[in-house]
Amino acid sequence: MKRWPLLLPFLFAIAPTLTLYASNSGQIALSETLLPIGVVLGLTLVLFPLVVALFRSALRAAVALSLFWWVFFSYGHVAAVIGKFPIAGHNPANFKFLLPVTCVVLIAGAVLLRRARREPVLLSRVLLVFVAASLCASLITMVRVGASRKPFDPASVVREEPLVARGAARKPDIYYIIFDRFGSNATLKQRYGVDNTGMLDHLRARGFFVADDSRANYLVTAQSLASSLNMTHLLPLSDAVGRESSDWLPVYDLLADYRLRRFLSDQGYRYVHIGPDWTPTAQSRFAAENVRFATVPEFTMMLLSTTAAYPVLYRLGVGNAGLEKYRRVKYQLDVLEDLPRREPEPLFVFAHFLVPHGPYVFNHDGSYRLPQVAHESDEPSNFAEQVGYLDARVRALVDSLLAAYPPENPPVIVVQGDEGPYPQRTQPHEFDWQTATNEEFSEKMRILNAIYAPGCEDRLYPSLTPVNTFRILLNCYFGTDLEPLPDRSYSYRNQRRLYDFFEVTDRIDAVGPGTD
Repeated sequence: MKRWPLLLPFLFAIAPTLTLYASNSGQIALSETLLPIGVVLGLTLVLFPLVVALFRSALRAAVALSLFWWVFFSYGHVAAVIGKFPIAGHNPANFKFLLPVTCVVLIAGAVLLRRARREPVLLSRVLLVFVAASLCASLITMVRVGASRKPFDPASVVREEPLVARGAARKPDIYYIIFDRFGSNATLKQRYGVDNTGMLDHLRARGFFVADDSRANYLVTAQSLASSLNMTHLLPLSDAVGRESSDWLPVYDLLADYRLRRFLSDQGYRYVHIGPDWTPTAQSRFAAENVRFATVPEFTMMLLSTTAAYPVLYRLGVGNAGLEKYRRVKYQLDVLEDLPRREPEPLFVFAHFLVPHGPYVFNHDGSYRLPQVAHESDEPSNFAEQVGYLDARVRALVDSLLAAYPPENPPVIVVQGDEGPYPQRTQPHEFDWQTATNEEFSEKMRILNAIYAPGCEDRLYPSLTPVNTFRILLNCYFGTDLEPLPDRSYSYRNQRRLYDFFEVTDRIDAVGPGTD
């Protein structure tokens, strides 16, 4: 027997991973595929000799294991299709029906293959053509995306200007805390009927400056944080990457190694990173400590959710995104509150929480909001519950952090939203933001922005935007000489033209900040 059929199960094992990566290659680094590919290849190595012993034929075993991987990784896609066609009021994609049917099909196929009189030579060739075509399509997409990607140097975006500390009377611990999609109080009132005045008044009473007229500098998380952490606008990306690019990786590069971290590292700061399950900020290779909640990596979870194993794992608590988010946020907030008591000074903490960003997993009292409850409730109700919990936690968090420091050496605490919520009409990815109204830009880009910076209060102002936050703070505490940048806001056109920026500052200001 020729040896090429023995490669079949290994090709079928890796093909789904490469297909998923190819369809997301502008958003995910190739290194994210290494874990799932390593796992499925390892399982194939273990399973293949066992299947050979069962079928008493290497060719039959290769065909059987190939078909198994095909069915295993196709399960979620099949469920998504047949779920659109109820049968007598019942959902055929329900795992209690579909999973047993899948198992019966696999077992029946194995029995037929084992009892067949002839070796499945023709079937193996058909499978080879099929998997080869799948792999070629993925590779062509990967090569096409790679060829269209311009070489990117982060230095082409970060401003060339001196960043030198000229003597610091003290080096305060610095906390940069991001609550994803936490819009301004006026936005929350108008969109969700939520009044956050109590929390803002609590922050003001503790010495925070609340920038009531603050706007995000960019439309979405990745661009917004890349701008604030590098203390620069991102307009050079239009030329460096191209206005027609849909490649997120240059922005992710700016998030991975940013200017603020490099400066504070040079000043002797210990860096603690608290990240969500979103890969670009999940962890930092430069952090002395990454506070993570044990979970499956984002890309691997995307792949796993398409498999026949997912319904079972979900009910065992693995891959339940809502429950994992609930546990992660509570755990990481607890750790954040305790950091001053266990970490040496000076300390720099970057913490990114995917709340009040959906899914909505918190009730007002901090209990878990069951998916069926969230599904049966409207968005304003779900949002109000999640923000209600966050309101109490933010108050407790700042009180705990401030209480941990002596009056003569207070910390610096920045609590910001990176963007506001998506207006209802703009939620599809293909939405053209050039057609958005002034009110929609105001809703999307007015943000929470509260800063505790003792001794620097006179440098803060109501329309301060994130790009200038640390320019001001570094000047104040370290004697740097960074010029303020224009507090301007920019949108991209759509998800296929990520760097086709146009300014929307005046359009947001035309609506006004509202009343907090």
